[in-house]
Amino acid sequence: MTTQQGSGTPTVDREEALAALLDRRARAVREHDRAAFRATLDDPASGFGLRQLQQFDALTKLPLGTFRYGTPEPAPPLSTDRVAQLGPDAWVSRVGGRYSLAGFDTGTREFESYFTVVRRAGGWKLVDDTDGGTQVQVWDLPDLAVARSATTLVIGSGPASRLRPYLQLGDRAVAGVRAVWTPRWNARLVLVVPATSGQMAEQVGQDPTAVAQVAAVTDGPFDPTGRTGTDRVVINPEAFATLERTGQQVVTTHEATHVAIRATTTRQVPLWLSEGMADYVGYRDVDATRQRIAAALLQKVRAGTGPTALPTAGDFDPGRSTIAPSYNAAWLAVCRIVDRHGEAGLVRFYLDVATAPGAASGSTNTSVDPDADARVAFTTVLRTTEPAFTRDWLAYLRRLAAS
Repeated sequence: MTTQQGSGTPTVDREEALAALLDRRARAVREHDRAAFRATLDDPASGFGLRQLQQFDALTKLPLGTFRYGTPEPAPPLSTDRVAQLGPDAWVSRVGGRYSLAGFDTGTREFESYFTVVRRAGGWKLVDDTDGGTQVQVWDLPDLAVARSATTLVIGSGPASRLRPYLQLGDRAVAGVRAVWTPRWNARLVLVVPATSGQMAEQVGQDPTAVAQVAAVTDGPFDPTGRTGTDRVVINPEAFATLERTGQQVVTTHEATHVAIRATTTRQVPLWLSEGMADYVGYRDVDATRQRIAAALLQKVRAGTGPTALPTAGDFDPGRSTIAPSYNAAWLAVCRIVDRHGEAGLVRFYLDVATAPGAASGSTNTSVDPDADARVAFTTVLRTTEPAFTRDWLAYLRRLAAS
């Protein structure tokens, strides 16, 4: 039995009452019943109340398939000052939840809230959500708007006219991925478009400096089999705006490739293969030479500071260095696989590295060494070795740099 924060009174009844309150709240969201949602709030006219009503309005714009709260759990005690402010019966609870986007998600996605609860004459009410670590969610974006097509859902800060151009980017990205990646996936893409880079960082749980060089990132949880089904491609609006339309399409297709692969494979691959594959699909239909696309890398090769090995995970860390040359290097490594084995050979190689034995029957991801898996696949699928492939790739970089 748990104890109430602020007194020694058992809280089982309170937690059961909160669970019932949250059930009503979730039902109000699903049924678009604003009055019922409002009735769960202590003071709808307070700052918290107004934020919650904005959240309700945002939630009802989403194509929710699932929206529910889990069992309330006691959170750390309220401070003495907060108890004095709210009353001796006030307490705070950590509450998990799940939601899905109908027509786009193939699973449910978790979220977490901390609700402060007070007793009133009419029963328990919600009075705040800042006495804990409530996670920022897509429905917290200001002025939320939604645009959708048959294959793409765009969620972001409005107006809707700001979001509609992303539909074409998403639709073309899905088509581009389907042309290369042959395993079946649901061919749906969810793009999240915040108003600022700071909001983008909040959406992916990163420090803004960590995403400053990144135009977009794919974010989502893995299920027990190692796959994903609720990925979001979160756009960094400030970095994205610096790109021409072709560059924006490359970025969107790159991220859509991650979405498709994460939904259909069960274990990690070396980062050079993951990012190189995504860039290969992204650049596949771009009318530009390899020398032009990989200019940042080839400049380093000409200066004698080019790579001596396939890129490692640290080479893609924007906190350590400029990452464009590493992406170029990974892309050209994948291009060399295609040059020698075709796109079908590239897909076979990737699947061999990324699919755990028995994955079709639902086994969990047990691989702990993606580099070792890749070394094996170089031999079994590409009929070479990683050192031999690397020597060929480095020689190719030198030829490109000299041409």
